[in-house]
Amino acid sequence: MRKAVLKAILCILVVASLGLLACDNEPSASVLVDDEKREVTVPADPQRIVSLGSPITEILFALDLGDRVVATDDYSTYPEEAAALPKVGAPWPGFNAETILDREPDLILSSAGTIVQQLEPYGVPVFVVQPTDIQGILDDIREIGEITGKEKQARDLVNSLQARVDAVTARTDGLAAGDRPSVFYEVDATDPTRPYTAGSGTFQDELISLAGGTNVAGGASSWYQISVEEIVDADPDLVVLEDYQYGVSVESVGARSPAWAGLSAVKDGKVYAIENPDLTSRYGPRIVDGLEMLARIIQPGLFPEGE
Repeated sequence: MRKAVLKAILCILVVASLGLLACDNEPSASVLVDDEKREVTVPADPQRIVSLGSPITEILFALDLGDRVVATDDYSTYPEEAAALPKVGAPWPGFNAETILDREPDLILSSAGTIVQQLEPYGVPVFVVQPTDIQGILDDIREIGEITGKEKQARDLVNSLQARVDAVTARTDGLAAGDRPSVFYEVDATDPTRPYTAGSGTFQDELISLAGGTNVAGGASSWYQISVEEIVDADPDLVVLEDYQYGVSVESVGARSPAWAGLSAVKDGKVYAIENPDLTSRYGPRIVDGLEMLARIIQPGLFPEGE
């Protein structure tokens, strides 16, 4: 009897120790710093992710995490699988916290905004992904890979994207100022007398520089409305239309006014439309597609079509 009791106690101790070992081997949550410099405790290996930003959704799918995304914002339309996912609203006029929480996420990746403060009281981790340049995009891809257990996929993706960026800059870094054409980048010409353009601190400004051009609006910060007079004074070598999606055509630019018609870019036939502005405006993996596209537009001699 005594031997049996001792054996039972020994079995209990063994089982308990194995249980402790199993617990010790379980992945634990991590405290990471997001793009708003917030410390966020993120769960290990999250399985139910809500993406509140179309570029974030693209990163998740590029890392083969589409099966974990349970909802996205309304603008997440790429890839096709993302377009079919449940939608929880848009940054403007604003997300609804209850709609998001109904999806029972264990992690929310957000492009910031007031929704972060709305969701914090519910205890669901909200990690902000909002890079300001290409290096920041690559860093965020690595971080999302770390959060989701996709470190190798993230590393491979970042290495591939970096190699493509390097292939562009290897040809453009040594260009003299005189060999860099001036570029007016049009974002929205709803008011053709004061169209919106992209100044410093925007992805478009960085892409123009990396692609071998000079942004005529680079002296101003962020997005702003530039006057026709300023554009005429700059007389850009090239005009690039991101607002092609809104019905603006290459031919319509010169028809706006005599001032527009007199621009060198218009007279020389160097007005170019970006048919898919997502490539230059979304901070996902396809931003490198946008860089390569602009390089072919800005420096066609260095980047011939079909190469």
